[in-house]
Amino acid sequence: MGALDGVKILGFTHFAQAPFALQLLGDLGADVINVERPGIGDFNRTFLRQESLGGESPFFLAMNRNKRSLTLDLKRTEAKEIVEKLFAEVDVVVTNYRPGTLDRLGFGYEDAKRINPKIIFCEALGYGSSGPYAKLPGQDLLAQCMSGYATIVGPDQDGRPISGGVYVIDMYSAMMLSIGVLSALISARETGKGQKVEVNLLNSGIHMQSQEIAYYLNTGIMPKRPKNHSGHFLQEAPYGIYKTRDSWICLATNASENVKLFGELIGVEDLEQRMPNKAVMMRDRDELHDIIEVALMKQDTAHWLEAFRAVGFWCAKVNDYEAVVNDPQVIYNGIIKEIEHPLAGTYKAIGTPIEFSETPTTIRRPAPTLGQHSDEILSSLGYSKEQIKVFHESCLL
Repeated sequence: MGALDGVKILGFTHFAQAPFALQLLGDLGADVINVERPGIGDFNRTFLRQESLGGESPFFLAMNRNKRSLTLDLKRTEAKEIVEKLFAEVDVVVTNYRPGTLDRLGFGYEDAKRINPKIIFCEALGYGSSGPYAKLPGQDLLAQCMSGYATIVGPDQDGRPISGGVYVIDMYSAMMLSIGVLSALISARETGKGQKVEVNLLNSGIHMQSQEIAYYLNTGIMPKRPKNHSGHFLQEAPYGIYKTRDSWICLATNASENVKLFGELIGVEDLEQRMPNKAVMMRDRDELHDIIEVALMKQDTAHWLEAFRAVGFWCAKVNDYEAVVNDPQVIYNGIIKEIEHPLAGTYKAIGTPIEFSETPTTIRRPAPTLGQHSDEILSSLGYSKEQIKVFHESCLL
């Protein structure tokens, strides 16, 4: 039994932000039904399809396990009765359609609340349900740039903004959405009342940078990225990423407390004079990065890991994905799962990073094929086999 066993969720979702949140809630035990377009489905079903996975997309497989797929043409009048029956049964509705889309179809919050006053209706949006940007398309890269994130990532290359290597705001916003759902469920159980919950990419991207933006707000100092591979614009040398003789190493250490020892370890005798205090270590961090990297390139990463860890300097190897999946701690943690799929066969995906002593997360279903559970869901709503057959013949499903 999962922590959310007995919770029913209805999704009108696609792409990444809301589907990832629904998968997490499904992993926690919720029964998740996602409504998709007949014959087409979620855009991610077609994104980078792989023959080795039976024509399935690894992007879709990565974000849609523990769900049931119901295909339904929401523009058809016949769909209204089906959706209203689902509204009556579910605890939560989640959508990341553009603002007003479900309202125009007759499936918005007010429609759902009329049928089920306890329902929790969650909208995952780009910029908000109202305001000057409400009608603009919301997407991760757009949010990275609009939130300021792209101006603080990576080294400064003539002022060029750099995007994150993953859809970082989509993922963070999915976590905010999950927290919103869980909080509203607790409130509903205490008060018997449902409510509307809203998250958006822009707010999530700004919230993710709470420390950095608060620094600017309270000092007036505009962030300035270093030219080298510093990991953070407010961290002084030697914080950052360095090339070694055979690969890369990152240092997240406060060497200002023992510059002499750090200099001795890497073989730079005058480093203590070059790094007399934090102010200089911040001011000259680009120059200091170059000096430190020349020294680190004389030995392999393994040598430096052993040397730094022996004296308590924080460090780590910079892994590519091959190294990540073979890392002994990653293997021990068991975060990578193997899942059986009717078309893709056995595929690998990332599990849920939450541990429970009494209600562990489970993988009960692989990502569904398009409309795989339509008949099952409609049957549970009281429709007969003959009625379901008519729905298929009329292309409602």
